[in-house]
Amino acid sequence: MIVRNSQTSLMKTDELQKFIQNLSPDLYSFAYVLIPDDLQASQLMIDCVQSYLVQKKPLIERMALSKNKIVRNLLDETKAHLFKTIFELSKKRYQQLKMSFSEVEQNGGFFALELEEKAVLYLKEKASMDLDQIEFITGVTRGELLARLYSARIKMTELMPNQQLFTEILPDQSRGGVA
Repeated sequence: MIVRNSQTSLMKTDELQKFIQNLSPDLYSFAYVLIPDDLQASQLMIDCVQSYLVQKKPLIERMALSKNKIVRNLLDETKAHLFKTIFELSKKRYQQLKMSFSEVEQNGGFFALELEEKAVLYLKEKASMDLDQIEFITGVTRGELLARLYSARIKMTELMPNQQLFTEILPDQSRGGVA
């Protein structure tokens, strides 16, 4: 019986490891959006996972004892907590590293947005998260979240050079595109 519980726990640990590995590209992408430096984004992702595993040890232990549907819910909760941890860590690091991002941010577009605006826009548009999840991750009210999302979208259209806006939105008529 002890061996079986140990094997079940090991299997659940392997599932969690695979889950985190599969989520790593998304976590890195979000970290890079907030801290646009390869090394810093990688370190932010690693620190996030490590911090989460330490903070949520009871949750991880419950996963080892749970059935499939419950595990799925716990994995969804884990994903939200990992994104929240990346957001919280990036807010702290951003101020320390801001000078090194000036070149990237001066290029305009998405990276010229404020940290919170980049976060909500990324989570909504790229990560396809619902507003409840984004509220949890960013720690803001629904009204603040909608205001940041609206502001980010407006700024993106203002920051995007007109030529780039037209080439990305309007198809080339010579190639038979339809407007």
